Amino acid sequence: MKENIVMLHISEKKFNDMCEINPHMARVDYVLVTPNLGGILMAGASLTASVLLIQVAVLPLVFRYSKCVQRKMVFTNCINYPRNLDYNNPSSCNIIGARNFTVEFQSKINNCKICLGVWHIVPCSLFKEIFVVRKHLDSNARLMNELRQTQNTVVLYCHGNCNHRASPHRLNLYKVFQELNFHVITFDYRGYGDSTNVQPTERGVVEDTLHVYSWILRSISRTHRPMVVIWGHSLGTAVAAHLVAHLSQLCGNMGHGTMPQPSALILEAPFNNLIEEIESHPFSKLVSWLPYYKATFLKPFAVSSEYAFTTDQYLMLAPQVPILILHSRSDRIVPYELAVKLYTSTVASRREAKSQAPVVLHGFERGQGLGHNNLCQAPDLPDVVSSFLQTVEKYEQHKK
Repeated sequence: MKENIVMLHISEKKFNDMCEINPHMARVDYVLVTPNLGGILMAGASLTASVLLIQVAVLPLVFRYSKCVQRKMVFTNCINYPRNLDYNNPSSCNIIGARNFTVEFQSKINNCKICLGVWHIVPCSLFKEIFVVRKHLDSNARLMNELRQTQNTVVLYCHGNCNHRASPHRLNLYKVFQELNFHVITFDYRGYGDSTNVQPTERGVVEDTLHVYSWILRSISRTHRPMVVIWGHSLGTAVAAHLVAHLSQLCGNMGHGTMPQPSALILEAPFNNLIEEIESHPFSKLVSWLPYYKATFLKPFAVSSEYAFTTDQYLMLAPQVPILILHSRSDRIVPYELAVKLYTSTVASRREAKSQAPVVLHGFERGQGLGHNNLCQAPDLPDVVSSFLQTVEKYEQHKK
């Protein structure tokens, strides 16, 4: 039986209407309805024009004049994954040997009370002690006693610009710290996690870090002080560098006696300064061709009073602090080249200051699946960190 095939340059709706008027059209077996080419071209042109309008006009204006958008580009605390966590119970986040507590103080930046959510995570070597039941001490008191008398390295961890201290990639890094037998103090800045919901600024998050650092120094032995390392990731590297560079001044503002510098600074996936990081970010590729790109996208950050994050300049002010820079050559968020620039400028400044403090750059090669957030998966990370800390010990002994 021969099939009846009819090609109609009409819409499907119109064809159905015709079938109702003329029942004989029902004998057509197949109807090939060809689209309206002109309509498609018009729709495509309209969509392209809309995208171009957003790209050349809307985005530049929003970035130039919206302080809210500028803040969210730096502090992405609106991204809060995973949600609905029980911060009071770190074991619910698959962390063994941890306790939750708070550090509270009156902020001179925001002129309000700040309460920071903090975890203390103990090294693997103390797991046996944790699970031994002692009637006269609860678990929090036992872990605090262990910190007071420890000679293990203590790490103050400063996280990046989004999520919170319980993000999956951070949990994986804590486990590396535990295997290295480090005590870990990790916290959320104001506006993050379960900390006081105040809009973060650079001065604000540095103030937060200062108070947590002060808590650590008050909690450990003063006569036999263990090694204290500040470890920053991404934006947290700039926070840590700012703290170290201005520690004496910040202590004075706090009304606190001068605190000693940390034993070392470890910078994971750092940038040299915020402006070059914005220029290098994948998002910038969409708009960097605009003739007014620098005036609309870069200048607002350069002149902002809320954030500067000039890590390269900060490190010039702390020539005696040993530094380890860790970076993946496959990092697409903060390119490896920015870490190289930071390393080069730091080495040059220390040469001028005649400082012998070690500065080490370790780049993780391509092809290992390592990016911006998962250096904790590098098989040689524990060895790299251990080797650097041995170098720091030798440097400290040489100073004496």
